[in-house]
Amino acid sequence: MFLNFFYELRAHGVPVSTREFLDLLRVLNSHESFSKLPSLNSLYDLARITLVKDVKHYDAYDIAFAKVFAKYDGDEGFQDKLREWLEKAKESELSEERKLNAMKLLESEILDELKKRLEEQKERHDGGNYWVGTGGTSAFGNSGFNPQGIRIGGQAGGRSAIAVASDRNFKDYRNDIMLDTRNIKIALKKVKQLKSVGREEVNIQKTISSTVRNAGEIDIVFSREKKNNLKLILLMDVGGSMTPYAENVNKLFSSAHNLSHFKTFTPLYYHNIFYDKFYLNAKLRSDEALSFDELKKNHPRDTRIIIVGDAYMAPYELFRMTGSMMDFYRTFSGDITHSSPTGIESVQKLRKRFKNIVWLNPEPKKLWEAPTIKAIRSQISMHELTIDGINKACGSLI
Repeated sequence: MFLNFFYELRAHGVPVSTREFLDLLRVLNSHESFSKLPSLNSLYDLARITLVKDVKHYDAYDIAFAKVFAKYDGDEGFQDKLREWLEKAKESELSEERKLNAMKLLESEILDELKKRLEEQKERHDGGNYWVGTGGTSAFGNSGFNPQGIRIGGQAGGRSAIAVASDRNFKDYRNDIMLDTRNIKIALKKVKQLKSVGREEVNIQKTISSTVRNAGEIDIVFSREKKNNLKLILLMDVGGSMTPYAENVNKLFSSAHNLSHFKTFTPLYYHNIFYDKFYLNAKLRSDEALSFDELKKNHPRDTRIIIVGDAYMAPYELFRMTGSMMDFYRTFSGDITHSSPTGIESVQKLRKRFKNIVWLNPEPKKLWEAPTIKAIRSQISMHELTIDGINKACGSLI
């Protein structure tokens, strides 16, 4: 219940941290007996005081609170339910021993085992080590621990699941953020590219200057108007492990969106790694996406591409998965062939087509030796998502 509340608050834009969330749980658990647990109205006040630090977030807090707790309004047994949930939450804590003994499956086995569970399982399971469930050490489910599993539903935790089997619906990055974007704009202007276009006309200013240098002898100078010829694609990772960095990506997107010196500016989206689809918005719907062939058709070779993403995922997602559900299902029958490129193959295809590509990574450099980050930066020049990193990245795009 409380985890759902925490994520609902975050989903509605309330900047609540895990520390504040833990403070709320400590307050609720500090009573010697559960007889003093708060009523629903008291819980509303207590949680708001603990979790919300600015009155501008009160409306969002009300929406999130109502979504989670409205069904208990007027329920005289609310305190009993609260007691039950708190007790279950305590019981679901995983010991280090259980984590060490978590189910371990090879990549080649995991899809066959998932298929087996789906055929056998008849009911919900929590805290276990075998079935698809929550809060346990099984390789299938969410809210538990297994560094070699497939997360099904729920929220991202350790970012170690091999794959995520759930619907995704993320927010578009905002284009109206102006605060603290000045330095980003200055950096982006480094890639400004002017080209002379149109017919030649008399340049009065240059004619006067040249005539003065010629001691009054008229020297008419002709020139063409210079217009910006820079075409830019901003390709952004959304959701999951990128959520903590959304504010910085928002600033970058806002800066690029509001600059007028691009001939064309195209924002595109992906999640974790792009395969053969580049999405037109952050909902990541297949019917609102460009294939690689469409991307090539719509954007010439001299288009600059800035990719933003942490490049941090399970190796299976980069080196084995293709993004095609048909390929995913085909592996259940033991067919290892695939019709679409894997993640790393897609990176290589993009790099071969567009020479001017840089990658901005919000993760600290100490993590850049992770297998997937290392593999991607061997193909594409990678820089930190900082003002200095953006400066260097844009400098390399000139």
